[in-house]
This record gives sequence, structure tokens and C-alpha cells, in this order.
Amino acid sequence: MKHAALAILIFAGSQTVLAADRPNIVFMLFGLSSTASAHSGHDHHRGTQSKENGERPSPHERTWELSEQQSVQASFVLEKDGRLTLESRDGSVVTVRAGDLSETDQQWLKQRQLRIQRLNTEPNMLLVAMLAERRREAAAPRPSIAEHFEPFQKSLGLRWDDRYLYVESNGMPDHDLMVGITAWQQQLPLPQRYTGSNAWQIPLHPVPARNPMSAKTHFFRGAIALAVNGVPIFNPLNNRRADTNVIGELDKWGGHSGRADDYHYHIAPVHLEKTVGKGSPVAVALDGYPIYGYEDADGSKPKGLDWLNGHKDADGNYHYHATKTYPYLNGGFYGEVVERGGQVDPQPRGQPLRPSTGPLRGAKITGFANPKPGSYRVEYDVYGDKRSVAYDVADDGTAVYRFTASNGTRTESHRARARRDARRPRLRGDGEQPGGGRSRPEGKRPRRRRPNGEGPGRDRPAD
Repeated sequence: MKHAALAILIFAGSQTVLAADRPNIVFMLFGLSSTASAHSGHDHHRGTQSKENGERPSPHERTWELSEQQSVQASFVLEKDGRLTLESRDGSVVTVRAGDLSETDQQWLKQRQLRIQRLNTEPNMLLVAMLAERRREAAAPRPSIAEHFEPFQKSLGLRWDDRYLYVESNGMPDHDLMVGITAWQQQLPLPQRYTGSNAWQIPLHPVPARNPMSAKTHFFRGAIALAVNGVPIFNPLNNRRADTNVIGELDKWGGHSGRADDYHYHIAPVHLEKTVGKGSPVAVALDGYPIYGYEDADGSKPKGLDWLNGHKDADGNYHYHATKTYPYLNGGFYGEVVERGGQVDPQPRGQPLRPSTGPLRGAKITGFANPKPGSYRVEYDVYGDKRSVAYDVADDGTAVYRFTASNGTRTESHRARARRDARRPRLRGDGEQPGGGRSRPEGKRPRRRRPNGEGPGRDRPAD
């Protein structure tokens, strides 16, 4: 049984300690000798199952920017004398100076301290009320839509409150990638950190829109749906309104790597029916309505699909369907969504390593391998010249790329750049330009540019 989180305020003159996540406990202590604010990080108060060891990650995790190149996903444990103690999901503890945090993190810490001071000055206040957002999360029953993701739960993190299902993933499917692409931007797929405040949000109570929005004229940036294996799905049309499936941008699974080095699909991943079974959803649109394959749940061919590629079942429940021609999946949104900057908002953002690159004329990707965690190899052919790029990604985000062609091997190293505000999704868009323009040698650092549809900022649009 989940317990509501209590915040406990403890007085000692002007000194205060703030603790959280102590279920059903109320107590007071006196005689404290130092000022601190604390947040419990015990394992038995964590939220959803971790794929490594079965631990339940804390719903209070957030991304802390520790430097220009380093960030950590961790829970706030203690602040004392200008130093913070953070606990990561695996139980390791990190101590940092408050002054070394990003402006966003310092503002978060300041707000936490102000809350402590406010509670400490309220008359007759010896302990404080429940943290409302955590109470809501703890009390909410498991939503039925979470069942669609359960076949892939070993590689996903699921949590929820009374409004959203939060899906955590690294965006990398368990099938091979990129094979079959003939219009290649030289982008290479990397694991993404769709976790914590950067997780995917699926509405639990979708509401039909008064004026449904079409994907033919909207949403050319970012995702419009999330596959049940945790891989995002983008608009089948790129920012030039070209059908990505027709012009050779997609692999045999209907996906590719975008400008943020993120792998994503552009058509419905019907191949996932091999895992989830026919008649089960293969994805969920970001308005909260599920996406089924080519058949209804009873095995029959769907009838009466509307212009959004959806219809209602016998019980009046709306859902979308996959089709083998455009729009391939939801052709827009039957439900209410917010469009901001050409994309559904909010949604996670990717974190690229290499600079964006242009199309490589004559290239066709012929092979992909993931021989061990963090190691990848893409093989491709350029007018008969067999080439490859092998790359290894370290835990700190550093990646080493080895480009091999008939004229030799060249090596590049790149380091992850610190993300900005982890709680505020950055615009993501389709900035690829296959089939036109001047190609660059693979791996060459291009001059930064902003093609149509690319959003601002260091974190590139994902596609």
C-alpha cells in the first residue's frame, strides 16, 4: 500500500530541518545545533521498478546540472552550510557546493529554503502538511493505460499521478536500427535520458478537442505519440511536408536517428505486435488515445476510420489505427493537446553529442550492431565503398567515434553538453534535409545553421 508523504518541520530556536517521505509518522525533536533542509532518500520509498535491480526510483528525482558537461539524476537529501547532498537511484551519494549549481537548480534550492522559513514562522506550527503533489501520486490507482507498456517493463520506468502516466526510457529499442536507410543525415542513434522530469507524459483522462488539429498542418517538430517500447514517434511528414517513409529516410522498422542523436519512429511500429499480441495497442498518442495495428481488438479490419485514422469501438471508446499508407498512425489529434513552437507541449528533449550534419549522397546503411552496452557499429555503402562508424559511449556521456573507409580511419571524441532547464522541455523539430543540398564528409564538423523548422538553443531539435 502506498503512503502519502509527510513533510515534518522540527524546531530548535531559529534552526530548522525539513524532511519528507516519512509515511504515517509525526514527531518533534529539539536542541538541534545546525541549520539544514533534508529530504529522505530511503530505498523503500521509491516509485517504480528499476530495470537493473528492482528498486523503485524516487518520484522526487530531478536532473541537477553540476557543470557545463555533467548532470546527475538524483534526489535531494540534505543542504547544510552551503553544501548539498544528493542521492542517485543506485544509492550512491554526491556532495556539491550550492554555488556550483546551475541557475535553475539554485532557484529550486532557494524556493525550498523559503518554504522552510515560511513554515517556521507560521504561528503554532510544529509540523507541516502533506506535500500535495506526492500525496496525489501516492493515492492514485494504477491506470489501465499502463498495461499497454507492461510487455517492455524491463526497459521502462512507469509512474503516475491522477493526471498523467509518466514513461521513462532511453529511447533505444531492442531491435537493430537504421538498416535500409538511403537518405541519411549521418546522425547516429544514442541512448537518451527520458527520465525524471524529462519523462514522457501521457494524459490519463483524454478530452475530445472541439477543433481537432491535423498533422498535415501542425506538429512538424517533436513527437506525436509514444510506442509501447518507450520509443517516440514523430510526424510522418518532415518539416518540408515530405513523407519520410517515401523518400528513403526510414529504416525497415520505420525509424531513424534525428538531429538530437535520438532514435524515433515516423510510422506506427506494428512490428511490436509480435511482443504485445495482435489486437493490443502498439503506441499511445500524446493526447492519451491508444494506437492499434491494422486490426481491431477482435481481429476484424477497422471500419469507418475518420480523417484522423481513428474511430470508436462498440463501447464508445475512441482509438487510432495504423495504416500502410499516409497518415500511417494518428493523422493529428482527436483529443486536446497544447501546441507550442510547432510541437506538442510538454514533451521531453533529446541531448545530442555530435554537431548536426548534412545528407551523405549515395549512402545506404547496411548493418547495425550493439555488441555490448554502450558500444555500437553502423555499416554503410557509398557508391560501392564499404564504410563503417563504431562508437562507444561512456557513463559520463563522453563518446568516441571511429570512422573507417577505404582511405583509412579517423577518430572523433565528443562530450555531452549540460542540459538547460530540466523541467522545461525544449523545442524539438525536423531539420533534416535529405535528397537535396550539398553533402559533407561524414563526421566533419559543419558550420552551425538553422534550417527551416529547427528550434533555438544548444539542445538541437530531435528531428
